[in-house]
Amino acid sequence: MSTAEVKESLNLQKLMNEGLVFEVNTNELDEAGKPTDEDVEYSKNLLKYLNLEVAGGDIGAEDTYVEGQPFEKIAAKMFNLYGNGKIKKRVLREGYGQKPPNMSIVRVHYNAYLEYQGEPFDSTYARKKMHQFTLNNGEVLVGLDVAVQSMKLDEKSQFIIQPEYAYGRFGCLDRVPGNSEVLFEVELLEIVDSGAAATFQKLPEDQQKEFQHVYEYCLALCAKGKDIFGKNIQGAIKEYNTAVSKLEHCVLENMSDQEKQQELLMRLYTNLLVCYTKTEEPRKGCINFNKIRDLVKGTELKIPPKCYFNNAKCLRMLGEFELAKKRLNVAYRAEPKNPDVLNLMLNLEEDIRKTRREQAERSRAMLGMK
Repeated sequence: MSTAEVKESLNLQKLMNEGLVFEVNTNELDEAGKPTDEDVEYSKNLLKYLNLEVAGGDIGAEDTYVEGQPFEKIAAKMFNLYGNGKIKKRVLREGYGQKPPNMSIVRVHYNAYLEYQGEPFDSTYARKKMHQFTLNNGEVLVGLDVAVQSMKLDEKSQFIIQPEYAYGRFGCLDRVPGNSEVLFEVELLEIVDSGAAATFQKLPEDQQKEFQHVYEYCLALCAKGKDIFGKNIQGAIKEYNTAVSKLEHCVLENMSDQEKQQELLMRLYTNLLVCYTKTEEPRKGCINFNKIRDLVKGTELKIPPKCYFNNAKCLRMLGEFELAKKRLNVAYRAEPKNPDVLNLMLNLEEDIRKTRREQAERSRAMLGMK
């Protein structure tokens, strides 16, 4: 056994011995005992990711049922990735670049299936939210951890994982029975090398302007800012602003670079808007909102509702109540049942009424003086 294989085996054993955390979406109930709107939408979205091949049908004909075990037929198209076939892999779309380094942060989308069940029992696509975790850190299923370590950026692959590397003999709540094989369809969307920031500082000055180096560095800064946000918001602001400065002045070579730059700048501007709203620095918050507006012009990017909401809060702090109301109305149209939006709307209406009363009183006082 090679040194790399020994290290991989030890890491895997560590994960299995120390346990792991892996959440499967379950329908939560609101205070009235009914599913929340978010859960209802999630359940509807699951139908978009039906997999007839997993259910035992023919992908090309919905009414056709193929005899035999679905996972066995899918596995025949796969190769052994780990543990003498305990984890099998099939590449659906080739990726590019290097595989993610040990202990790097990855962001993935996935659908997870049980045999004979076409609807996924868990789906980040249906939740419309990528899943982020650190490799070799015991944060997800062992099989999923090993699977993602084998992938390249932008790769999309299927993995059949045996129970001992999935949910084991106990399963998971009422969604996954004990001793179940599972199939994960995974898309690796982002890799953040935790050592990228340190590496960047050692690069020659001319290379520090090259997009790929800048992008990896800024991804690391963005991840660090997110990690410390709850404990040190000023520290998070510093990381985000450093990343913005580097990204805004890097050298872009093609359209792909520009799209990746815009996507990350959108995330950074949004994070800064949230930070400055929380620290009650409304002018700085508005500056970042205006940067977001300029960024999306002529692109397919859209401003998230939370940006309009936070900009409305900043404008309210500045006494710009009417403009704040316009911004908030956009957030309301997108999320009409969001309690934070509704509460701010009430407060803004009261602010506007109070301002009008004060203006009327001043006008009456001036007329009385004459």
